[in-house]
Amino acid sequence: MWEWAGYGQTDRGLVRATNQDTFLVDNRRRLWAVADGMGGHPGGDVASRLVMDALADFSPTLVRSPANETENDEEHGKFLLTTMAEQAHAAVRAHADRHPQLLGMGTTLVMAHLLPLPNPRLLVLNVGDSRAYLVRRRTITLLTRDHTLIEADVREGRLTPAQAARHPDRHVLTRAMGLGPVLESDCLSLELFSGDLLLLCSDGLTKMLTDEHILETAFSHADNPALATRALIQAALDDGGIDNVTVVACTITGIPDQANIH
Repeated sequence: MWEWAGYGQTDRGLVRATNQDTFLVDNRRRLWAVADGMGGHPGGDVASRLVMDALADFSPTLVRSPANETENDEEHGKFLLTTMAEQAHAAVRAHADRHPQLLGMGTTLVMAHLLPLPNPRLLVLNVGDSRAYLVRRRTITLLTRDHTLIEADVREGRLTPAQAARHPDRHVLTRAMGLGPVLESDCLSLELFSGDLLLLCSDGLTKMLTDEHILETAFSHADNPALATRALIQAALDDGGIDNVTVVACTITGIPDQANIH
């Protein structure tokens, strides 16, 4: 059996006049998410809030009895997450249709859901450049792929990560919630182990901190998601806080007591 504990926090930062980030922590249903409204478009804050509200509305569909969990539930879980994202995407588009001044609004999304299978697996879905990281022992792994204009250049070796970090188009999105009639998202799964730390974040964190700095800051609080979240946000603020910054952290811990079921 497994226990999970998630904690989220958002901060406006030191430069922005408003906060267009939102997050969701639903430990009961093992669902966590971060959305970052598109700052260059009207209604970015509205779009990110609509997405979180839609996810919260549909999260009861994720509840299943652990006694009935099967390996086939991984594909079913991916289907449910994708469907939830599509419903959220539709909610943003419908709101914009009713409020023409908000046409073009959009937001990123990264969300994760834990399947309590005999070997617990994590499902991660993302749209845009909000990210999911896994901290395991003393390593950090980027789980998601940024949907930006320059991402393909980095992946195919035309730009180094250092060059990409300074590129003027580094935050121009190729995918976003609310934009376009059909939502394109990535969904992956991975096995979890005791002591793993999941991080979901908006780009307000990754603009300010390298992956190595994120690892260094989070690792010392790997068993306490609240402290890890606060430490990461404070580090981003200490380094300039040029954007809204949001972090959701979740710690997975193995439990020997088989009667301890959530």
